[in-house]
Amino acid sequence: MQVAIQIALLEKQTLSQLQGMWQKYFNTPPISKNKEFYVSRLAYRIQELAYGGLSSHQQQLIANMYIPPEKRNKLLPTGTRLVREYLGVDHIVIVLRDGFEFNGMKYQTLSAVAKKITGRKISGRYFFGLDKQEK
Repeated sequence: MQVAIQIALLEKQTLSQLQGMWQKYFNTPPISKNKEFYVSRLAYRIQELAYGGLSSHQQQLIANMYIPPEKRNKLLPTGTRLVREYLGVDHIVIVLRDGFEFNGMKYQTLSAVAKKITGRKISGRYFFGLDKQEK
């Protein structure tokens, strides 16, 4: 049967039929009671089996995009520019997905940037005035 037809027929299946298909395609017990869950994932799986899955290079690219929650920048949205005047000089920091950019260099923490600017250990949130905004 053609892939497009198989996928179109998924919408007409009952939840229990989709759960049976899940068992067949994934060799695991059904894990949801949501029809849309099964339709979307089974459609992908049918295409994957018919046309092949992602190449190892594509899988590696996707894996590299994932950043564990504890390493994500929880301060500000990516691309935000922080500007702080210090000793008469404007210092601009760009928030990255997984750190901060300052003067073309990447830093893991905002405190590391603040230390680079001031030459002493200081809270990055305090130095850039972020704690004041939350109150």
